[in-house]
Order: sequence, then structure tokens, then C-alpha cells
Amino acid sequence: MDGDSDMANDSEQNEMSKKDIYELKKLIKELEKKTAIDGHSTTLVSLIVPGGTPIGEVTELIRQELATAARIKSRTTRKHVQAALSSIQSRLKYWSKIPDHGLIIYAGITQEGKLFYKEIVPPKPVRIKRYLCDSRFYVDVLKEMVKEDEKYGIILVERDEATIGLLDGSRIEVIKELRGFVPPKHSKGGQSSRRFERATEEAYKDFLKKVADEANKIFLNMDIKGLIIGGPGYAKEDFADSNYLDYRLRKKIIGIVTTQYMGEEGLRDALYEARELMKEAKYVREKEIFDKLMRTAMTSPSLVAYGFREVNKALDEGRVDTLIILENIKGKVVKIYCENVEMDPIYVMIIDDSELPKMEERAQKLCSKYGANSKVEIVSDDVVDFLVDKAHKTGANVELISPEGETGRMLLNTFKGIAALLRYAY
Repeated sequence: MDGDSDMANDSEQNEMSKKDIYELKKLIKELEKKTAIDGHSTTLVSLIVPGGTPIGEVTELIRQELATAARIKSRTTRKHVQAALSSIQSRLKYWSKIPDHGLIIYAGITQEGKLFYKEIVPPKPVRIKRYLCDSRFYVDVLKEMVKEDEKYGIILVERDEATIGLLDGSRIEVIKELRGFVPPKHSKGGQSSRRFERATEEAYKDFLKKVADEANKIFLNMDIKGLIIGGPGYAKEDFADSNYLDYRLRKKIIGIVTTQYMGEEGLRDALYEARELMKEAKYVREKEIFDKLMRTAMTSPSLVAYGFREVNKALDEGRVDTLIILENIKGKVVKIYCENVEMDPIYVMIIDDSELPKMEERAQKLCSKYGANSKVEIVSDDVVDFLVDKAHKTGANVELISPEGETGRMLLNTFKGIAALLRYAY
């Protein structure tokens, strides 16, 4: 990232830190808000260049696009496109080569009426070369870099029932439930018993094949990172040891676990039992941090803060070890203070501007005690950005929790979506 960004851009690293991901998500939100000055003209330039591209090739592309822009009929559109391209042309002179991970440039006159220019050395390599001129910036290439949607397949098998499920990021989904009929073992002896045993064994194998056929149809069309086999009894081992699953899926089996249940509860059970096998999965990471938060809240409540006011205060005091926040919490941050009065300002979270009159009444009531004028200012339009920025400045860890999974729902219901593990209590 260029000088006005905090993002790490070590071109030798493909792994992104949590801070890298957060900063890139923040930049994407900023870019998505930008539009052409009139909202619809195709004047905003997005340039994506893979690493290894000769710099001369890029400068020649811009020269050609400038020549093309000179023929645009609309004087205003022509002027704006030329301004964007000229800014890119002048800045490219400072690059002796395209970085190993590539270079992404956004330029254009936005709705603010000013030239916006952003150069990014992406934290992951870009593979596509693209020049676009549109009413908005092209950010899909950046969105791909922050995707945390790793998928794990789960197959729970019993003698006559099965559950096929998926862990997609933080979300657990039952895809298919199957039922079969495997006759109970025959108690009579003789030839009749052997026939029954053979029939039972054939029915059992047919059911396992049916489960495998369904799993093949489902998972071969997905890019799953791993496959977990589970179930209450011995059928899971029989299923895993068989050749019924496609060989490409067998290679992805990361473990066989015992579960007490089938269905959605069984999927959760399987993920818990397989947690050591998939420590990097978002679902597992989020569940572990939330479980730690709950344990601390029950055993040492003074080491937990929750809600905007408590967490913001703890951040100001440098007491936050880990900020845990739902990544889609909506809200603005308002600062209330009194002019010419020595007092700490009050920071309040509001959902939208409709709450401002109440804040102004509160400020007037407070400041009237000092005979001072009251002030109410919106200091941030995004409460998540506000708290995460504070956390980074104080060296606190940050855990952004997805709203899609059960952990996100529990964080919202239990802690209003904002919580913190503290370094020490007062």
C-alpha cells in the first residue's frame, strides 16, 4: 500500500495478517462509496497490473488511452478522463518496476469534485491485467483477497441414515439428509440366517454407496478445503475405508470423529471434535475466542467489558487485551463536550442522525451546570472503524466476528456485539 496506508506490503508474503485484512476491508468500503462526479459518467479509472509486467508496457497503455480519451465527444467527460489518466501517467514515472505482487491504481474526479488517486501494492499477488473506465471503481480483485470463506464438507453416517453438511466460513448448513432401510440382523440359524445376513450386508453397502454418490455430486462441484467423516457408530469407519467416495474427495479427508447426534446438532458436534484438525477455520477461531470470553465473564467478570461505552473507556485506559466485535455493527460515534471547560469529553454511540437531538439535549443539560456552550460532534461514521483504530494504537488484539454464524448471533445477543477481554481490572 502507498505511504498513506498502514497496510503491510511485504512482497514476499502471501499470508495476510488480521490487520492487513481489516485495513483492506476498510479501503474497499472507502472505494465503494466513490462515484463519478455526476454519479453515472464513465470517468473513474481502475488499473490492475500483475507483477512482472514491464513498466514500459503500462506507460504505453496509458499513452494509448489518453489518445483515445482525446476523441470523447463530451467535453466534461473528456476532461475528467484525461485528468485521471494524466495523474496515473505522472505517478508511473516514480516506478522503476512493477512490484512482485502487482500494482493497483484508482484515479478520477469523484462526487466530492476533487481528483482521487490511490496506488496499492496488494498484499497478495494479482493474476489479472485490467484497465476499466466506469462510474465506480472496480474493487472485486480486492474483495477476493479478503475472502475468508473456506469450506469444509461434513458427512455423518449411520447404518441407515446420513447427514451431509457444509461449513462455509462461519455458517453451518445441512445440505442433505438421507434415510435407508437396513434390515436388523436375523436371529434364526441355518441357511435362512445366512441369506438374511447377506441381504443385510448388501443393503448396508448400497446405503453407503448412496451416501457417497450424493456426497460426490455435492462436493466435487465445490472447492472444499477438507472433509470430515463422523457419526455415532462404526459406519463412519466403513464409509471412510471404502472406495465409494471419489478419489479426489478421499484425498481431502482430514479426520474421522465420533458424534452423538446426526442432523445439524451432529454437524456442530463433528466440528467440535475436529477442532484440532482445522484450527485455522474461521468457525473454529471464532468459537474459541467466544468460549474464552464466556468463561472469563463467568469466572472473572471484572476482566470483561461489553457495550460501546465500557469498551471505549477500557481502550482509552489501555486495558484492552482483545477487542471482540461484530464486523457489521452499524453506528456512529458522537463526542459531547463543553466549551472552555476542563473535562473529559463523553463518547456515545448512536444508530443514525435521528438520535442527534437527544444528544444535543443531553449536552445542553450537562454544560448548563458550568454555564458553558455545549458541543456535539460526529467523530466517526463507523463505530467498528473507531474502536478497531483505537485497539491498533494501543496494541490490543482485534477479533472481527462474522454476523453469519452462530457465534456472531451469540455475541450480539449476549454482549450487544461489542466486547473486550481486559489485561487487568481496577
